[in-house]
Amino acid sequence: MPFLYGTSLLYGVGTGIWLDALVKLSDPGPAILMPLAFGAAAPIGVYFWDDYDALHRGVPASISTGLVLGAVEGIAIAGVQWQHTGNGGPDSWSFRTETTVTWIFASGGGVGGYVFGEWLRPDPRSLSFIASTSAWGAISGTLFGAGLGSGDWKDGASIAGLVGYNAGVAAGGGLSAVGYVPSYAAQQYMWLGYLAGTAATSLVYLFYIGSDSDPRHGLIANAAGGIAGVGLAGALTWNLSDDDGRPNQRGAAPAPFQLAVMPAPSQPGTNGFARGATVNAFGSF
Repeated sequence: MPFLYGTSLLYGVGTGIWLDALVKLSDPGPAILMPLAFGAAAPIGVYFWDDYDALHRGVPASISTGLVLGAVEGIAIAGVQWQHTGNGGPDSWSFRTETTVTWIFASGGGVGGYVFGEWLRPDPRSLSFIASTSAWGAISGTLFGAGLGSGDWKDGASIAGLVGYNAGVAAGGGLSAVGYVPSYAAQQYMWLGYLAGTAATSLVYLFYIGSDSDPRHGLIANAAGGIAGVGLAGALTWNLSDDDGRPNQRGAAPAPFQLAVMPAPSQPGTNGFARGATVNAFGSF
């Protein structure tokens, strides 16, 4: 819940800023009122929501993750539009439009997070994994786009970064939906694998020495190397548990055979009691 209180506060402040932009309120005194009001109202509303109808396991964190991912999506779309309209040229969106796009996607992300949470009841490790895959996708996409383009590198980087970000969210969400929940320890190794893969492929720049080829194309190798490093680390640590002993996958499989020892039932003619015990064995196959 603390994560949801924090993100809901930021969502409320952002809603106030968006409403200020809609009405074109620029005077700092009155303009601060709506961000303050909505910033306070959002976490209070979450408190009463949870008090009235307790949120299920994993739902608060899922809503929070959805709000953050949605907000990043909106900001990224606005950034791509700004980049491809002359860096704030006459065809660029106004601040009102940019905040509207960001608010819509943040709201949609929160709703999507609620639906995802109610459907899957995700482990917190699933949500951190989805956040990580979105980051890997965005970084590798940005590197790939910057290395692929021949003109302004920022044009290709902005589009490919946005595509990679969404691909990462989809990949992380899909893997979580089919039951893959890497431990926090495994995710740490995945980040190390990503950094190591990106760094190792930097050796490609040695081959550009004395070459007429554009060294920016080496960023393509960095993008691929990072993803390869994540995949390798994930394969090597797929069953790595955290220090608290929690299983790597959601839940725990029932034991294939259970054994219980209990007092024997009373038998006729034994004055109501029977000495000894009986063994009750039953399987759960």
